[in-house]
Amino acid sequence: MFAFLQLIVVSVISYAAFAGGVWAIFDIARREPAAFVSAGKQSKTLWLIIVIVATGILFISLPYPFGQGSGPFGIIGLAAAAAVIVYHVGVKPALGGHRKGPRGGGRSTKGGW
Repeated sequence: MFAFLQLIVVSVISYAAFAGGVWAIFDIARREPAAFVSAGKQSKTLWLIIVIVATGILFISLPYPFGQGSGPFGIIGLAAAAAVIVYHVGVKPALGGHRKGPRGGGRSTKGGW
């Protein structure tokens, strides 16, 4: 019973980390390169490479039906998850409003009709 619960918890964490990596790739791809420089967070290309490699490692680290699950990718998978977390927690908030394209269809929420 405990082993099954453990497998469920590890699977949920693994799939969430992989989904976070995929989300980070799309988020980085849609941002302007100048936003990274102006926020003082290395370059867009470097972060894209880091997150793509980390997401690939996270894919390999997924539990059995899709990846290896354990072995040498276990600890490397933790490092890859840390790289994705650093992007979401440290870099993405620093980029803030530096987005490509209008927000909300270009409508303003400041007063008026």
